[in-house]
Amino acid sequence: MRVLFTTVVEKAHLYAQVPLAWALRAAGHQVRIACPPDLADEITSTGLTALPAGAPSGRAEKREQYRRWIEESDPVRLELLHWHRELRIGEPHPERLSYDHLHGVLSVWVSVFQNIAPQELMDDLVLAARSWRPHLVVWDPMMFAGPVAARACGAAHARLLPGFDVVARLWRAHRAALERRPPRLREDPLAEWLGAAARRYGGGFDEELVLGQWTLDPMPSSMRLPADVHYVPLRHVPYNGPAVVPRWLRDPPGGPRVCLTAGVSQEETGAPAAFSAEALLDAVAGVDAQVVATLDGATLDGARPGTARRLPGNVRPVGFVPLNELLPTCAAIVHHGGFGTFQSALAHGVPQLILPDGMIDNELRADAVERSGAGLSLRRPGQLAGGLARTLADPSFARAAGRLRDEQLAAPAPRELVPILEGLTADHGD
Repeated sequence: MRVLFTTVVEKAHLYAQVPLAWALRAAGHQVRIACPPDLADEITSTGLTALPAGAPSGRAEKREQYRRWIEESDPVRLELLHWHRELRIGEPHPERLSYDHLHGVLSVWVSVFQNIAPQELMDDLVLAARSWRPHLVVWDPMMFAGPVAARACGAAHARLLPGFDVVARLWRAHRAALERRPPRLREDPLAEWLGAAARRYGGGFDEELVLGQWTLDPMPSSMRLPADVHYVPLRHVPYNGPAVVPRWLRDPPGGPRVCLTAGVSQEETGAPAAFSAEALLDAVAGVDAQVVATLDGATLDGARPGTARRLPGNVRPVGFVPLNELLPTCAAIVHHGGFGTFQSALAHGVPQLILPDGMIDNELRADAVERSGAGLSLRRPGQLAGGLARTLADPSFARAAGRLRDEQLAAPAPRELVPILEGLTADHGD
């Protein structure tokens, strides 16, 4: 088969696709990953083939702009950077899901999706798809150029979720709310945009453009959001990018070790952190454990300008370390709730203490891990010391994390999914 992946311009989203892309390639299939040109180097660094589409996204310029706004501390601009915390596509509080709220959130996120997949990118991707003729398109749930291109070239297509299926939940809830309104007052901004895009290339709208013909889901089934979607389970295999195992990681820690990380997305986007590095480092200063802080140098310098020696004695600042190598040595992890970090911790059965930063579905993850018994959902850094002491002392957290790991291991690994994808593609392709 020829298989075309499409991703958004963030390393974390790309890394969620790499293990399956390599499994398909190792099985003899041809694989390309479509993206704006400014992610092409990241793709080729994985050993896979990039297919640049559209114009550069300008992500580096946006990142620098966000950092300048943060440095200037302009309250108006800072409020703009935090818009997603009020209009969350992964709203964790069901009582807020009124029609007005749902419609407002969906309308705002459609504009985000349009920015991710502008017309120029769609035109370019459709042209490339019609030329290469993929049998299957595997798309990130926020990159809607994928299903449009698949429809235009007659390919089967599927979503590959990096985490919770928040798009399906939001869209299904909005559609249900529309049914309770008079026909003349029913507006679906996502259907209107995708319908117009599909008609441009000779197609039309149906729900497959939103939900895929099927959806590859790496979440443990016990955590899956309820939605009327054809889910195909997939085991999450952590991929952290090119990395070298540091020498110090070869030696046993000699006591409990805790990972403190902000993941890759925050550094990638330049978005403001919910909590300062200084607050986090102060919070773990008295914990009876070695705290490995995988925070970048700029973040640590901001916390302790020019005075690395003043870091708490139990903190080891290391910059980037691949979580896939670090987490097997850890008794717990503290993070912001990003899907890559969350999935890596699940895969290694490590209890999680999550301080959600309000991004997309991070609070959903924090609440889910606490309900499972595999960690805690915290709201402020001041809760960290007590939360870590409790997590390290109570073996029930590690047992619950182990159950989630076993649940993940029961799903097909990427190589085991390949024949399933071959069959589904044969059933759905033109």
